[in-house]
Amino acid sequence: MKLNWGTGILVFYVLFMAVSIWFISFAMSKDVNVVTDDYYSKEIKYQEQIDRVKRTNNLPEKLKVKVLGENIVFRFPSIFKSDKIEGNILLYRPSNRYYDHSLSIELNKNNEQSFSSENLLKGLWKIKVDWTVDSLTYFNEENIMVN
Repeated sequence: MKLNWGTGILVFYVLFMAVSIWFISFAMSKDVNVVTDDYYSKEIKYQEQIDRVKRTNNLPEKLKVKVLGENIVFRFPSIFKSDKIEGNILLYRPSNRYYDHSLSIELNKNNEQSFSSENLLKGLWKIKVDWTVDSLTYFNEENIMVN
């Protein structure tokens, strides 16, 4: 059987439509999950997070996180009084959330707090510090290596 141009074009369009219909039905049968159901309220909270980071970046002195021997030392800006600073420190392990540690901020008179790293796994840790001074919130995030 010999095919002419018209028959070839018709076969092409029929196959194209069949594949398109199959793909559309396949795509429609898949469950589409968004990350969160309350997307818009999360977006507003994310804007608040952006504002906290901007406020933190505008400070004349930054929060410093250092690994010194067997300790992780947090040094908060000296422009704030140590009794005015409140918040939480999250030690986040990207490879396994079961190793995460959370602690409250309890500063000494030098605006410092230390945490022993001897019980932490060696490797990468993300430090997330969410802190408040006089109803203004700040946020810092840093990566550290524990050896």
